[in-house]
Amino acid sequence: MDAIRKRVRPEPYDWYQFNSFANLTQFEQILDDGFETALELAADEPVADLGAGDGDVSFLFESRGCHVTAMDWPGTNENRMRGMRLLKQELGSSIGIRPVEFDDHFRLDGERYGLVLALGLLYHLKNPYYFVERIARHGRYCILSTRVLADSKLGPVAELVREREFLNDPTNFWFFSEAGIRRLLDRCGWDIIRENITGDGVDNRFFCVAESRIAKTQPTIRLVSGWHPIENNAWRWTGAESVSVVENTPGADRFEFKFHVTPGRLVTIEAEVNGQTLPQRQFRSGDHTYSESIAPAGDRNMVRIRIGGTVRDEADRELGVVVALPLSTVLDEESGIRLLGGTRPTSSEPNQL
Repeated sequence: MDAIRKRVRPEPYDWYQFNSFANLTQFEQILDDGFETALELAADEPVADLGAGDGDVSFLFESRGCHVTAMDWPGTNENRMRGMRLLKQELGSSIGIRPVEFDDHFRLDGERYGLVLALGLLYHLKNPYYFVERIARHGRYCILSTRVLADSKLGPVAELVREREFLNDPTNFWFFSEAGIRRLLDRCGWDIIRENITGDGVDNRFFCVAESRIAKTQPTIRLVSGWHPIENNAWRWTGAESVSVVENTPGADRFEFKFHVTPGRLVTIEAEVNGQTLPQRQFRSGDHTYSESIAPAGDRNMVRIRIGGTVRDEADRELGVVVALPLSTVLDEESGIRLLGGTRPTSSEPNQL
């Protein structure tokens, strides 16, 4: 990457000015085996790098076999995200790159990540509570760093800084106290496993690895394939075959799929849960629920839905049925799928590294 930076530039801008790899020295403080433990936290699930700069850390995780999505917002990214796109091209990388306005009520479309990286991002956000709470619904673990107030005796507070008070940067907003960032993480559904504070007494940084209680205990779903993007923040189409992973529903004995068939159509629905094929049913126009008994579910369950009678739209997409999203969305409803019955884990004790 250094060689690429010397040879080309993300015209008309320059490269991100800070060393993203400096964060990795802190991995040694909060993870038993540093970066290697971070890879273990990701396990076989995707990694999300939020506020990725030029994507350096994203490319590092990819080089170790992880499927990575780098997210940032062009309006605040130093080179409008051209740097990470140029590096991706030069490296022959396959990381995903996505513009996300983290200060908006963003959604990650039901996606689930084994590990979320939020390094040096939180104090740049106007709405840190929404951000931390949202990523708890999408990530199993998080490695987070943020600037904190120097006075370690302060209670759970945060300071709203003036526009160019710190480093002459107008994108700085909330600097939490040490107790404040811990309180924020707890109220947003995270258990801190390990933490470390570094700095010179003026610019102090809080680093931690945390585990999501939501991902650990609440019914969640990860969309794997066969789902079209959300439209108008209200619905999404399925394809002819969709695949999802449903978690934290041990013992569930009923599968449900709520959907809408557009006017003038007749479709067939066939589902498969953990290899058990469920009966095929026919449905005409209107709102419906496909509901069938299943063998007791485990903690992690593979669901396939096959739809006959699909149509194609003007963009040549194959469309199955429509799934409406509730006004207040939780992950187990974003696809219309639910596994019902059984018991849910309730322990809030964080795992130990």
